[in-house]
Amino acid sequence: MAGSGWGPPRLDGFILTERLGSGTYATVYKAYAKKDTRGVVAIKCVAKKSLNKASVENLLTEIEILKGIRHPHIVQLKDFQWDSDNIYLIMEFCAGGDLSRFIHTRRILPEKVARVFMQQLGKSL
Repeated sequence: MAGSGWGPPRLDGFILTERLGSGTYATVYKAYAKKDTRGVVAIKCVAKKSLNKASVENLLTEIEILKGIRHPHIVQLKDFQWDSDNIYLIMEFCAGGDLSRFIHTRRILPEKVARVFMQQLGKSL
């Protein structure tokens, strides 16, 4: 169930802690499963009010694709839920953050690092 106010939303079964990032339609939080506090996940919270019809279709497509993918170089969708305010994608937590932020904070990647990322991207296709 969604919470009100400025803190992270409340979601049954999870304790949402720090905000990891946000974009046009969603905010991502680090979270712990209430049953297993060692079970760290990332929860992407998509505000329903920010979605138009095309965005909803894109989100549903993203969910369907992620449900069927199991690959070591692609973040795994563990579950998804929704309430009156948000749609929640419960995903594998990656402590290193996302690739986009990694690249932007460094501006220029050494060739050796870029090669590793390109190999991983190629393997995931």
